[in-house]
This record gives sequence, C-alpha cells and structure tokens, in this order.
Amino acid sequence: MTVRLLGLNCSPRDNSNSGIMLETSFDQLDTTYPGEAEHEIVHLRDLHIEPCKACNVCGKTKDTGRFIPCVRVDEDDVQTVLERMVAADGLLVATPVYFGLPSDLFSRFIMRTRPLRHQDFKLANRPVGVMATAGRRSGGAETAILATWLPFVRNGCLVVGNGDGTCQFGAYGWAGGRGHILSDEWGLEQGFQTTERVFTLAKVFKAGAEATGFESPMKFSYSAGMRP
Repeated sequence: MTVRLLGLNCSPRDNSNSGIMLETSFDQLDTTYPGEAEHEIVHLRDLHIEPCKACNVCGKTKDTGRFIPCVRVDEDDVQTVLERMVAADGLLVATPVYFGLPSDLFSRFIMRTRPLRHQDFKLANRPVGVMATAGRRSGGAETAILATWLPFVRNGCLVVGNGDGTCQFGAYGWAGGRGHILSDEWGLEQGFQTTERVFTLAKVFKAGAEATGFESPMKFSYSAGMRP
C-alpha cells in the first residue's frame, strides 16, 4: 500500500526555507520508508490565486444538496490544488512566520478550500502537519502553527504534532536568508518527525478504511448551529 502525501509551500520566495524543509523531510521519508510513499510539493507562489468573493454560493446547493464548484473555478489555479488535496492521504504545510501568523499566501489560499468543506467535508480525516519558519527564536512559529491548524479543523482534518521526539505542535524552523534553514539541524529533524507522523497516521487510517469499507459519515449542513 502506497501513501500519497501533498506538501503545500506557502512562502512567496523562491528557494525558500519553507520549501527546503518540505523537500528534505520528504527525502528523509523516502530513505526511512523506501517505496512506501508518494509525494509532491505545490508551491503556491507559482499559482494564480484569486481571493474568495464571499458570494455564499459554495460547494453544494442549499435546496437539493447538489455539489457545485467554486464560482471562480475557471478564473485561477485553485481547483487543481483542491483536487490534489482530496486525492492525497495526508497533507504537510510549510509557511514562513509573519507577525506570529502563517503567510498571507496561505491565508488567501486556505479560504478557497471552503467548497470542500461544504461538499460534505471532502478533506475529512486527512492527517495534517505544519512546519513554520521564523527569523528569530521565539519569533511566532508556535502561534503560526496553531493558526494554520484552525481552517483544517474546520475541514474535518486531523491535525498532528511532531510525534515522540518532543511531542510539540509541529516543526519550528529558525532561519534568515534563503537556505539558512539547512544550518538548523533540530528544525529539520522536527520537519521529518512531523512528516513521519502524518505518513504513519495516513497509512493506518488508509489501511483501516480499506479493510472495513469505511466511508466518512460527515455531512455538511447549512442550518446546523445557525440562528433562525
């Protein structure tokens, strides 16, 4: 059984430390679990991403429940990434830290996953791990990771930390200029631990679902929790 992982590099810079963390983590995963994982990295900076229009016509119709795409489906590159996310068994997100938060690029993209949530939680039960890189120690990586988790929780995903190494919230990178992350051995180790954690849980969940015929019971409701 092969596990499919998708990495989202949310840095606006080329040759970014965020991208390097993803690449080195996937390389180490291949070495540790040869032939057991497929992976790819989507660099959001290379894509055309329009902001959400807040049109409230999103994912499925309110009357019949018929699935419909985002109204901007033909205006940019977001739909192709959404399809890759749905096809993946686990997700890794790497972002630089801006004011203790993930990048603006991440924020703009993640809002466009709303149709998947409305389409009966198409990302349900996907393990998700986060890597955040800050230019200063105690520079907001932890809060950026927690903020990155929140939209994935809303999508029904399973957020994870970095496993038994230190059981932290994810990977905290400490770097400045391009490539500086390569000198942060502990940060890179956390990156692999987080990737391994996503891989392990994705493998267990996929095996269990295939063995039992499990299908997610999660259904999105426009009325649940709403005030009349």
